[in-house]
Amino acid sequence: MSPSNRGRLFILAASVFWSLGGVLAKEIQLGGEALGFWRSLFAALALIPLVPASHRVFRPAMVPLGLAFAATMGTYLVAIKATTAANAIFLQCSASFWTIPLAAVLLHEKPDRRSVLGIALAMVGVVLIVIRGRDGRSGEGIGIALGLISGVGYAAIVVGLRKLREVDPTWLASINNAATAGFLGLWVVATTGTIATPELHEWPTLIGFGVVQLAIPYVLFARGLRHVQAAEAGLITLLEPVLNPVWVYLRHGERPADATLVGGLFLLGGVALRYLPTGPIKADRSPRS
Repeated sequence: MSPSNRGRLFILAASVFWSLGGVLAKEIQLGGEALGFWRSLFAALALIPLVPASHRVFRPAMVPLGLAFAATMGTYLVAIKATTAANAIFLQCSASFWTIPLAAVLLHEKPDRRSVLGIALAMVGVVLIVIRGRDGRSGEGIGIALGLISGVGYAAIVVGLRKLREVDPTWLASINNAATAGFLGLWVVATTGTIATPELHEWPTLIGFGVVQLAIPYVLFARGLRHVQAAEAGLITLLEPVLNPVWVYLRHGERPADATLVGGLFLLGGVALRYLPTGPIKADRSPRS
């Protein structure tokens, strides 16, 4: 298998693990910020012992990456509590739009034409969700706004991981999750005075949330980005928002709004436009590592 195809499989596997986020978040009765703190803390504790001392390096770009990671995790988990899981995850996928200009400016990577067209089609779905994908619950507007903000943060994560692709991906995931736990922990203490703890029966789910749904897939994702450009990686991960609401519906019976379902079809269409054969395709001349 070529390095590029292996990288795509890593990113695909990461997307499947990530898709469990909605159903696991709704199993735990904590606020989004506290939930983000505990999840990232367990992820960091699981990963740091696996990193050899010689791989524990520092790069200046790791600082803004850690900030982007914390902002993305916090806003997404608050959004998923305030609106439907489908809305939160689909809106986070607006990252595909922001990835292109960020990668062009910071990485000098020019996406191929089909990636651009696929992302444009996917963005139609995002717009539908923003305008029509509400179910009338209180505070849902805030949830939708935070979902969009998490999309900007996620684009920064994709580009940052791609830029730091020579750094051990397990070390990167460790640092990002430690930074997230630190930032969110300080935020929760500053705003509420204490960090809430889960019920006794929720601890196994919370630990699995941190290790299986967050730590493992981010290592896979970072490895995949060694061989896959940022724009294409963002498109592959659109599998996550397709599966995420399915698990939530099967477990909790939460049905997305019709506009959200239509928007999801546009997202799928964007993936199909990029990857399904439609005739002769010109070779991608964009730089690859």
